[in-house]
Amino acid sequence: MEKYAINITLAGRSYRLKVSATEEEYVRAAANVINEKVNEFSGNYAFKDKQDLLAMAAITFATEFTKHRKLTENSGVMIEDKLHEINDILSK
Repeated sequence: MEKYAINITLAGRSYRLKVSATEEEYVRAAANVINEKVNEFSGNYAFKDKQDLLAMAAITFATEFTKHRKLTENSGVMIEDKLHEINDILSK
């Protein structure tokens, strides 16, 4: 898949990334979400520089990702258990 360069801005700083056409929408949306979180933190907390805000955004998103991944794993286990239960019932 061919990749091409795009520019995104995070916390007022421009970054050039190489992405595929299918990734671009997600990368731009992620950049918007990060910038929204940075702006939210800048209004609510004291900070020395934008890196502090980016770090706070990173831990927020990593925490949410970890929580959702765990919930998804647990859901998968519960679904698998239910399928085994259904299979046992149908086998009888």
